[in-house]
Amino acid sequence: MKIKEDIFCGNKINFPIIINLKVITNNTFPDLVNRTHIGMAIEEAGLEYNEIRVTESKNKNYLSYTIIINIESEILMHKLYERIKQTPGFVMAI
Repeated sequence: MKIKEDIFCGNKINFPIIINLKVITNNTFPDLVNRTHIGMAIEEAGLEYNEIRVTESKNKNYLSYTIIINIESEILMHKLYERIKQTPGFVMAI
């Protein structure tokens, strides 16, 4: 497998890469709705995932979702972040 080195957000990332994507949403929607929105965004970006884990914030204002994703290229990473940012209730993704 050939590994290509790209630059993303000023940092060098070697692709392909497996990341722990963290998506934070407000509590506008219930957990199941957020999971559905996030899953659809990942699939629409052309990626696959196995599981979405959730943690609720201390004051129950936010939900933090962690997803392990294999990303093959910088283009797919950008596509994923652009699509995730469009999900209802989105606050941030890291």
